[in-house]
Amino acid sequence: MGKIVRIDENRIEVSAGPGMLVPGIIYVDAELEGLLEAGAIEQVANVASLPGIVRAAMAMPDIHTGYGFPIGGVAAFDINDGIISPGGVGYDIN
Repeated sequence: MGKIVRIDENRIEVSAGPGMLVPGIIYVDAELEGLLEAGAIEQVANVASLPGIVRAAMAMPDIHTGYGFPIGGVAAFDINDGIISPGGVGYDIN
């Protein structure tokens, strides 16, 4: 996982570290930043390492640790080179 830096008043960036193909962007203000789970931030970095990811792995302010993909995480994948992640869709959806 790369460094975590505040890029503006409503977003932090997990800069592209080893294995990450794109950065991670978490939409959270300074007041709520301290409530983020370390495991969820790490999962944002993991999603940023998936094949075919486009632009960034993103997450909402209420993210929390999921089954490999953080709950509240958002990602887009290239139609030809990307993947479909059950963790990104949700295991509780039939």
